[in-house]
Amino acid sequence: MTEANNQGAIRRILLASPPGQFDIILEDLRSILPKPTLLEPNFVAVIRSEWDAANGRSAIPAGGDAGSECGDVKFYINSLSEAMDLHLATNFSSPGVRAAHNVTASTVDETPTLTIATYAERIDLQNHRAGSWKGCYKICPTSGSIHGEISVWAHTFENGGNVQLISNISLDATLSRCSTTDGSEKRSSWSSAVTRQIGSWEEIELMKYHTYESIGSSLKRLRRVMPVTRTKMEWNVMAHRVKQTLSEGHDKDKFKH
Repeated sequence: MTEANNQGAIRRILLASPPGQFDIILEDLRSILPKPTLLEPNFVAVIRSEWDAANGRSAIPAGGDAGSECGDVKFYINSLSEAMDLHLATNFSSPGVRAAHNVTASTVDETPTLTIATYAERIDLQNHRAGSWKGCYKICPTSGSIHGEISVWAHTFENGGNVQLISNISLDATLSRCSTTDGSEKRSSWSSAVTRQIGSWEEIELMKYHTYESIGSSLKRLRRVMPVTRTKMEWNVMAHRVKQTLSEGHDKDKFKH
């Protein structure tokens, strides 16, 4: 196998890393690869950047950054950034949860489009589970349309069991319009309406899948649980049949009329 093929396989493995486990898998690869040069820093940095972008984690360094936009779209960005700061602080403040957002804007034919990228993760490898939530919401203020793309990635593992769930959801809604001529109070109200819609989608989809909490308990239900005697079950069918036959032979009560 050529070096290019090796690096292609390495890239696919690293890009499939579950939430919070890129570096763990990277170290495992370092320990088994015959040529450490296959994981030279620039090559790994490119894959890490691609992995961050694919799962939404790239929003973390820029969390809440309004960017360098100017002109009419600037107030849209500032207003949405403030509303999203409050949204994340209110809904993603549980212990162990890390969340961030990024708001950007573009203008086509004088029509502005706002993009909100959100990311949240809870990495709890000590308890054998990790999960991430990626959201991308495109809003057109002048028409009131909002389109959302949500990706959920959950992973749990224990005693050799490895279960992952990856789900992608597409959503659409229409809100009130907002223009550059509206006052600050109207803009603030509009931004709050946007975050309420995002929050509603998040709550509905998380309740639908129960992704992070239920996937771990599902794996526990699938595995064999030790009985109260704390001894392993003997899965010998013939032995159980012999025991059942002997028991039936000594059951005197069943012959009584």
